[in-house]
Amino acid sequence: MCKGSLKVISEGTIKFSSPDEFNDPFDCAPDYDVKKNIEYISRRPDLLKTAGKKLGLSPAKRLQHKKVMLRNIERATSEDNYGANISKQSGICCLSKAPLNLLMWAHYAKDHTGFVVEFRIPQNVKCTKGEAYEYLLKYLYPLEVVYSEDKPVIDPSDNDVINTKKQYLTKSKDWEYEQEERVVDNMRGSGIHPYEHKIILKSVIAGLKMKDTDYTSLKSTIHKINSEMEINVKLYKAEKLKGKFALFVPGRDDLSDCSN
Repeated sequence: MCKGSLKVISEGTIKFSSPDEFNDPFDCAPDYDVKKNIEYISRRPDLLKTAGKKLGLSPAKRLQHKKVMLRNIERATSEDNYGANISKQSGICCLSKAPLNLLMWAHYAKDHTGFVVEFRIPQNVKCTKGEAYEYLLKYLYPLEVVYSEDKPVIDPSDNDVINTKKQYLTKSKDWEYEQEERVVDNMRGSGIHPYEHKIILKSVIAGLKMKDTDYTSLKSTIHKINSEMEINVKLYKAEKLKGKFALFVPGRDDLSDCSN
């Protein structure tokens, strides 16, 4: 059993991946409307000013190089990998609403030998506007992924909510079985980051093919954090549902394969 996975429970850390590590080359790689992008930037001298400063250009040089800079931007946004390059600066924690989906267990839990961690996301927690983004990351507040037959196109005149959905939260319908939700971190980027496991860690479901030694280790880890943190994380084990190509979890009638 992967020690890094156990740390999700024991240390309260979880992986935020860079989209360029994903197995789907279309994921987080939207197209950009080149014409609208250039028109938008042309109307925003502050953006050209910022770009000029990064290049070390004086105000006079910025004016001289405006057309060149716009051509460079046009060329860059025309490239197929432009959207992907924008996304790879962020970190994404991928979650799912389908705890019993057979494909998810096979693909992401080492052929049913791993485990699933269930989170309890707090609702209506009061925080200031300045604390809001940090709160979302701390409590793994997810955004729902949408599935589409068409590749999204970024229009700079759209608001941040719409373009975030296009940039990070739109995938091909082929992935719809995952019922994915994501935590998008544009502040820290990719890496192993802490979360409030004392508050949101709810339960753990062991795979039906988990080895006895791994199950003992998992059980010991959960018992230890329950004792040290005075919490009550439950441990369950998935089993085959007789007569069906399906799983069930004894003691958890509330769980189902949400992808169906």
